[in-house]
Amino acid sequence: MDAVILKGRADGFELSLDAAAAFTDVCTRLEALLSHLYKDTPSGNVNFVIETGHRLLTQEQRGAIEAIFAEYPRFAVRLLHSDVVDADTVALRVAKARTTFAGGIIRSGQTLAVPGDLVFTGVLHKGGAIRAGGSVFVMGNAEGVVHAGYPQNAYAVAAGHLAKLTQVRIADAVEIVADEDYGDDSLCYMSDEHLLVHTTIDQLQAVRPQIFERMEES
Repeated sequence: MDAVILKGRADGFELSLDAAAAFTDVCTRLEALLSHLYKDTPSGNVNFVIETGHRLLTQEQRGAIEAIFAEYPRFAVRLLHSDVVDADTVALRVAKARTTFAGGIIRSGQTLAVPGDLVFTGVLHKGGAIRAGGSVFVMGNAEGVVHAGYPQNAYAVAAGHLAKLTQVRIADAVEIVADEDYGDDSLCYMSDEHLLVHTTIDQLQAVRPQIFERMEES
């Protein structure tokens, strides 16, 4: 079996790495495939998905693959996927899967941060912030900044009592809240165009069905 197998996809190409092959052989084969493909596709950007199977790449090995791709400016790795994960990643995923319920008072200059979803029932003063790796559901009185999907979870939402906030953030997008934008049962999410869209929370199932289903199960 070849150390690297190239397959076509609707949105680019897939590279499957043989878990049993020596990593030096993987790099050699990858270099040869990309060099040949670069000549066959003289224009346009090309995306790649790399499947490593049961091979768990080290940071050094990831760097070696990135260095190979750097030689071909029009080629980019869209996703690098493995069937196995390390212990730290497992712990992080478990933490992100949890929903935190928090009350209390968050004053100016203070930040409440959680790794997963957050249901906030307390008081958030102006100048304070609540931040979550997942979605944020505001049930209390919030006048500061709500940041959902920190740092780059664009699927997350901010919902609930958003009308008095100064800012809503999702991943790396920011919106200054105006009085007319939000009601007491608001929903803010990121569109495919990377824009923040606000609607009502009864639209959650339509725009984010996975989040809606997770809420029903909890």
